[in-house]
Amino acid sequence: MSTEYKLYNVSKSEMYANQSKEEKERLQLEIIKMAKIKGIKPTARYFKTYPNTVRNIIKRHEEQNKSAN
Repeated sequence: MSTEYKLYNVSKSEMYANQSKEEKERLQLEIIKMAKIKGIKPTARYFKTYPNTVRNIIKRHEEQNKSAN
């Protein structure tokens, strides 16, 4: 029995295609919440993107929170 690995090649522009700014922010917050609960890799699989994309979203969110305080 072999394990099948799938890599989803979804760019940011495809992920956020035809979405308003509010929808993008909602999606990013949903990604952040799920990543904290389930982890980065399962979140990336769920949203059909790369783990590094999830990490970048989390990192960008943390930086924005630090600069806001």
